[in-house]
Amino acid sequence: MTTLDSALAAAQAAFDNAQFQAALVGARASSAIADPAQRIEALRLRAQSAFRLGELDEAAESAQTLLAQLGDQAPTYPQRVAVLSVSVVAAGELALFDQALGHLQQILSTATRSGSFEDYVRARGTAATCFALLGDPWAGQRLLSELLGLFQGLPSEAMLEAATRNNHVAVCLRIARMARDAGEGADFSEAIDHAEASLQRAAEIARQTGDTRLAAFADVHGSEAALLRGEAASAAVRLQGAAEHADAAGLSAHARFLRVMQAEALNAAAAPERALTLLREVDTGLREGHDIGLRIRCVQQLQRACIATGAHAEALQHAARARKIEQALLYKQLRAQSRYLRTRLELEHLYRYRASASRSISSRPGQLTEPAPLDASPPAKR
Repeated sequence: MTTLDSALAAAQAAFDNAQFQAALVGARASSAIADPAQRIEALRLRAQSAFRLGELDEAAESAQTLLAQLGDQAPTYPQRVAVLSVSVVAAGELALFDQALGHLQQILSTATRSGSFEDYVRARGTAATCFALLGDPWAGQRLLSELLGLFQGLPSEAMLEAATRNNHVAVCLRIARMARDAGEGADFSEAIDHAEASLQRAAEIARQTGDTRLAAFADVHGSEAALLRGEAASAAVRLQGAAEHADAAGLSAHARFLRVMQAEALNAAAAPERALTLLREVDTGLREGHDIGLRIRCVQQLQRACIATGAHAEALQHAARARKIEQALLYKQLRAQSRYLRTRLELEHLYRYRASASRSISSRPGQLTEPAPLDASPPAKR
């Protein structure tokens, strides 16, 4: 076994033990491996490890490179759904919606062909997350609610259910925050109740399995719910411990998110000096390859803390930064929404008039990849 072979095996072992930083380092070192099949596996590990660490640009690029290197073999690659899922969400969180939507169509088609219940759930969960990132969390919530009904009486699918629950919580909390900011009290209450119901079940699975990443998600989402309910002081205390646990588990993306939320709680609890210290530390480590939503939130809280501490010139700088990132995101969301709507209309035409539409679309440059309809029935649960 060569040194690169050993590095790849060690990277896989680290990934299996949730040591994602070690897995990422090993996968990077294995990228130059000679054997094509092993090089593909190194890219897969690199994409999945980077994704779990919140290094989204590296995750999206590695997934894209892997699929390109597979070429004609891509449709039969066993981990295709997993890699496409990483690509869709990582690209979506960076507002790279062309890549996200292109791979979303592929993952839906692949999952339907595979006949696997896990692939079916993962593909539609990925679609729901993509819809939310595009600015339509309600579509994502509807899709995830349908998926959750499939888990009744399936105790052996607890980890898959937990992943779906976490997606559902995240989307419902996004809706709750939007409803709160818009002064829609009834919609806020409904969304936060849905979120907390799924959060309770996800936290239960995390306790049963001892999975550190599930526990970290429970901390993130539970703290977010507490913040939205106005329980800032208790949330700040909880978030301090949660961030320390995330650091100890090597979950850097979770730790960043938790510290921004802790700062938000401190701002709300009239402790802006402590918030400012935390936010400056996080802001220094954030870059364009990280979650665009977190970057906006961090800068907004920096602005708020600076206003509260009298640093008005710095507050204006942060306001301009936040506005620039938000405007760029909104432009990309609206542009992608328009393209996605056009694509869906064309595909519906294809399904209704398959013979004539297929000839028409195939004659155009850049023909569409045909995905499975989102309302396709799930595979039989075995």
